[in-house]
Amino acid sequence: MFPEHKIQLALLNDRFEISGIENLAPENRDFFIAEASRHRIAPLLYSKVKLTGAESMLPADLVRKLREKYLAAAYRNTQLFQKLNELVARFNDNGIPVILLKGAHLGEFVYRDISLRPMSDLDILVREEHLSEAVRIAFGAGYRFFYDKKNAVEKSGESYCYDISEHYKHFQPLIHPETQCLLEIHCFLSERGSPFNIPASELWKTAKHANLNGNDVFLLSPEDLVIHLCLHAAYDHLFAFGIGALYDIVISVKHYGKIIDWQEVQRRSRQWGASRCLLLTLYFTKKWLGADIPDEMFEDFHIDRMVDMAEERIFVTSETAPLHPHYVQWRNRKGIGEKIRYILGVLLPSREFMANRYLRPKHSRNLIGSYFFRIIQAFKGIYDIAVSALNDGHYVSRLKTGDNDFRLREWLVKS
Repeated sequence: MFPEHKIQLALLNDRFEISGIENLAPENRDFFIAEASRHRIAPLLYSKVKLTGAESMLPADLVRKLREKYLAAAYRNTQLFQKLNELVARFNDNGIPVILLKGAHLGEFVYRDISLRPMSDLDILVREEHLSEAVRIAFGAGYRFFYDKKNAVEKSGESYCYDISEHYKHFQPLIHPETQCLLEIHCFLSERGSPFNIPASELWKTAKHANLNGNDVFLLSPEDLVIHLCLHAAYDHLFAFGIGALYDIVISVKHYGKIIDWQEVQRRSRQWGASRCLLLTLYFTKKWLGADIPDEMFEDFHIDRMVDMAEERIFVTSETAPLHPHYVQWRNRKGIGEKIRYILGVLLPSREFMANRYLRPKHSRNLIGSYFFRIIQAFKGIYDIAVSALNDGHYVSRLKTGDNDFRLREWLVKS
C-alpha cells in the first residue's frame, strides 16, 4: 500500500485531521488522482471534502482535480440514467419487469446521488423468456450491437444469433450511438458452466419493488445485493476495482442497516458456492473501511497467503503488464493433452460461440472467415507476450512461475 492509498482510506473514513494529505508532495498528487480514478472513488472523495468543509486542508490543485472528476461523473451518469429511464418506461409499457444491477441500483437507491458512483455501463436483469422482446425494445430505443460495424443495408436479410452464449451471463453488449451509453441485458448473474450456482428464479422471488422516476423497477434483495457485490468484486474482477468496489458494499450495508439478515446472507452464499468470495470481500470492507458487519460472519474465516495475495491485488498499480489470460489458463492445465485441448478450444470454439462473439448468423458461410480472424488474433496474442517479455524483465520470471491471479481465482471457488 502506498501512502496515497492510506490517505484515501482516511478520507473515506472521515479522518481528515490525521490523513496527512496536506503534506502530500506536488509530484505525488498526480499519482493520488490517478489511483483515486482507478479505484473509482474520486467523486466520492470530492463530495466528502465538500460536505465536511475540509477544502482548506487539501492542496488547491488537488481539490480542483477531484472536482473535475466529480463533474465528469455527474455528466456521464446523468446521460446513463436518462437512457435508463427511457428504456425502463418502454419495458413497463410492454409488461417486462426489470431488475436494476450494480451501478444502476447503487447510484440511485443506495448512494442517493448518481454523481458519486462512476459507471461505465448499464446492467439490467430480465427473465430469460423476455430476452428476445427486451432486445427488440432496446433496438427500438436506438441501441445497436457494440461490436457490429455493419450498416443497416449490410445487415438486411441476415438472421443473427440473439441467444445468450453459454460462455456469457448477458446478451451481447449494446450501445446507443448518440450517447455511447453501453447496455448489458442479463438473464443470469453467472454464466452457464460457471463455478457458481445462482438460480435466477430465486433472485426474482426475493427482489424488491421500487420506483424510478415514475417507472416500476425491481432491486435485488439486500442479502442478494451484498453477495452479488462481493462476487463481482472478488471473482469477476479479482479486486481490480479496489477501494471503490469495497465502498459499494460499505454504503449498501449502511443503507440497509438492520434490514439485512446476515444468517440468510451466509445461507445463500453457500447455496451459490460464493462463501469465500463473500467472506474475503467483507473482511476487507471491515478492515479498511469499518463496515458494520457482525463478527459472527468471520468465525470460519482464516487469514492465510491467499488473503495477502488478494490484498496485494487491491493496491497494485498498473506498472507491470498483466500476463495474457489465455497463457495463464493454458499454463495451469495439467498434462499435455489438457493443454492441447485448451488450445483447440480457443482457436476452434463452437459455432454457437462464434455466432455470438462475432455477430454472424449461426449457419452463415461467412462464419468460417471468423475462424481465420480468430487464429490471426491468437498470433497477435503471442506477439503481445513477446513484446511484453522484451520490455519488462519481471514479465519473463512471471511467465516461468505462473500467475498468482489464477491461483487466487481457483481458491475463491473452493468451498
